[in-house]
Amino acid sequence: MLPKAYEPQEVEKKLADKWQNAKLFAAKADKTKKPFVIVIPPPNITGALHMGHASTNTLQDVLIRAHRMFGEDAYWVPGTDHGGIATQNVIEKKLSKEEHKSRHDLGREAFVQTVWQWYNECGNAIFNQFRKMGWALDLSDIRFTMDEKRAKAVYECFRQWWEKKYIYRGKRLINWCVRCSTALSDIEVEHEQHAGKLWYLRYKGEDGSDGVVIATTRPETIYADAAIAVNPKDERYKNLVGKKVIIPLANRAIPVIADEAVEMEFGTGALKITPAHDATDYEVGQRHNLPIMTVINDKGKMVNCPEKYLGMDRELCRKETVKDLDAAGLLVKEEKYNNAVSTCYRCHNPIEPFMSEQWFVKMDKLAQPAIEAAESGALQFHPANWKNPFLNWLKNIQDWCISRQIWWGHRIPVWYCRQCSANGLTFATDKQGHEQLTKVSFEDGAQPIVSFGKPEKCPHCGGHDLVQDPDVLDTWFSSALWPMSVFGWPEKTPEMEHFYPTSVMVTGYEILYLWVARMVMTGLEFTGKLPFKDVYLNGIIRDKSGKKMSKSLGNVIDPLDMTAKYGTDAVRFSLLMQAVPSKDIPYSEESITGARNFCNKIYNASRFILMNMEGIKGPLAMPEKVTELADQWILDRYANAIKTAREGIEHYNLAQTANTLYHFLWGDFCDWYIELAKQRFQTQEKEHVMALCVNILYGTLKALHPLIPFITEEIAASLRPYVNETEEFLLNQAYPQFNAAWVNEDAVRKMNVLQGVTRAIRTIRSQFNVPPALKITTVLSGNTQEELAVLKAYEGYITLMAKIDNLQIGVNMPKPKQTATAMFEGIAIYVPLTGLIDFDKERKRLEKDLALAKANIASRQARLAQENFIKHAPKEQVEKTREELAAAQQALAQVTASLEDLA
Repeated sequence: MLPKAYEPQEVEKKLADKWQNAKLFAAKADKTKKPFVIVIPPPNITGALHMGHASTNTLQDVLIRAHRMFGEDAYWVPGTDHGGIATQNVIEKKLSKEEHKSRHDLGREAFVQTVWQWYNECGNAIFNQFRKMGWALDLSDIRFTMDEKRAKAVYECFRQWWEKKYIYRGKRLINWCVRCSTALSDIEVEHEQHAGKLWYLRYKGEDGSDGVVIATTRPETIYADAAIAVNPKDERYKNLVGKKVIIPLANRAIPVIADEAVEMEFGTGALKITPAHDATDYEVGQRHNLPIMTVINDKGKMVNCPEKYLGMDRELCRKETVKDLDAAGLLVKEEKYNNAVSTCYRCHNPIEPFMSEQWFVKMDKLAQPAIEAAESGALQFHPANWKNPFLNWLKNIQDWCISRQIWWGHRIPVWYCRQCSANGLTFATDKQGHEQLTKVSFEDGAQPIVSFGKPEKCPHCGGHDLVQDPDVLDTWFSSALWPMSVFGWPEKTPEMEHFYPTSVMVTGYEILYLWVARMVMTGLEFTGKLPFKDVYLNGIIRDKSGKKMSKSLGNVIDPLDMTAKYGTDAVRFSLLMQAVPSKDIPYSEESITGARNFCNKIYNASRFILMNMEGIKGPLAMPEKVTELADQWILDRYANAIKTAREGIEHYNLAQTANTLYHFLWGDFCDWYIELAKQRFQTQEKEHVMALCVNILYGTLKALHPLIPFITEEIAASLRPYVNETEEFLLNQAYPQFNAAWVNEDAVRKMNVLQGVTRAIRTIRSQFNVPPALKITTVLSGNTQEELAVLKAYEGYITLMAKIDNLQIGVNMPKPKQTATAMFEGIAIYVPLTGLIDFDKERKRLEKDLALAKANIASRQARLAQENFIKHAPKEQVEKTREELAAAQQALAQVTASLEDLA
């Protein structure tokens, strides 16, 4: 027998240990079964898991558990990511806070060792969190993007691409994070709306004329201007093209050019071109052979500018430049302007477009097979509307900047001979007195030697003084190889042969390009096969107002805090109920409360059934023949629930699965069938009814197990003696099968009528505050005997479920006085209220409700009539107000009808 109350923490710890000790989630590599494989999106080793991890990993866990129960060789590969910039930032902050040191105080080798030590501590913490969440991962076999096998895969990829001349080193305008002191690829840059300003500046003509006025958000970069551009179709500037103007404060002449990239509607229609500090300007500069001049260095300080501004921070220089332009009479005006500011995806500081020599991968040839796979349908997206954005990005792909100027990560596997590459190498002495290679320039003669380890000698001169490139590879370089490297690629391992390609990639839509596209490209490049055929994209977890969760906003919900409070199954189920593919989830603690209540409902219903099994020995087979309407109906509902739940899993819509099983178990099974079946527990039908109850409940627990594994496993252990099942773990049992023989549309039609009438009576009781236990009189009136046939045949269902002691059913029955009325499909439902309620008291209550409903309608209508509210209020707030208005109008209609019934 189950204990009186369910204690999730106690059960979860017991089962989590039991599953791991039994090696339940270990790779089976069963060649007699079809493999179903997912590689985990490896979380960064930056600390605790957040609600986004909880959501994405729970989706994967459901798929793995379900496909295992479908009879497939399901395997979920665990691992973690080294995290590159993100992890380095965490350790740097930790060092600063705890030891008041920077990474430079430690030196490169000591700092890297510190991060490895952090990994050993943090990795274990993450794995314990995996265990607590009940995820079906074999925690004795973890991969890490920087372990030895993964490092070999990274090197092999680099080597092959180098030999194919896909990898090159060149000087280009790249995204530079001043805070992190490293390059970023285009898709590591986020674009955030900032309230800024647009400054209008006058560039006087070289001939002394008024020249031209331009608008800019970055006046501090005027010192690097190479031209002023206008659109060739712009009649306003037709006579200016070809002439020269003077850069204000710099007194340097630059030409006015015509280029179609200029938007005539922005500002004045004239654009300053600064090739070294803007991506669009760089492209314009390349078309017109403009000189490239840098005025902001890699530290965000001013260089190559008038002496007053030398060494200034870029932000301070902006303020001083505006002040001096105003004093010189060259600041025409300034206005407020919401600007999309490019920021680092990790530290969120503004990035600086920066001319720099970096390592790149040519992407055009790598992208083509991925484009073909998406266009042909070999690669499927769930939901499908992500296919076009994926293709558009690939068709407009830029070369990938893969070098990062940080210390934590896969070191670029390139070495240089100090003798052969002397002019191209720059060295500096660190704080420990060690000489470190700090800069490499192929333009100045650096000669690369690609090697996994340090070569014994230089292949060019035979020298032994070799140093490694100081940069590390972009984190996503190793992540791009993840579906292959986890199985030992480039070696032809048995795991690679059996488990690759994997089945589905489950991840957030925000890293579709950062990660998914790159995995597709590398998989096709090195194996000729897609790394997965399905891409299941989930949304971002937001707060209930729709804002992205962040510590700075104070709206973060910690999944482990919630599991400690409500139980892991409740947290999992609350996420799954809202997991519509790629839709963001407005998440709140209230949603966990509802899921917790569902878990309690399952537990209490199971305990109730077990309490009534006294005197019955199992196992009980499902009855072959059922004649009672309630039995026929519940079998139909069960069969269809199982079918719909499985379809949700197979089509990557787990919200459908969760909601289907929720409504079946809580509504159909607990609230209707068990309530109807109770009266048969004391009759000769008991064993027949209990066989239905226990088999349907057990089957539903199996269908729910992938979603809420702990409570289902715990209950199933107590129910197992009563069903025909020998396997200890639900995961090793077969998922329940849809039985077409149980489909019974006639039984459903009849029950729909009985339920509709019962619900209408219950609504009346609720509207007039009739005590739940009080038996009532009810009159059901129809137009024909045929219309009433089902009600008469099963009037016992209605009297039981609606608590009626006097039920009258007939054709055109008269309406008694002071009667509450409802309608259902042409059937009039009358509930006489005399003797049930205090009419004066009820009338006063309803009149208060009427006044409240009218006040609510008036206030919402007034708010929605305000043009400023509609235009400027958050979309969620406007929609909420509309919903509140609709609810108030419905309440008014209900209260008005109730008052009329009291007349």
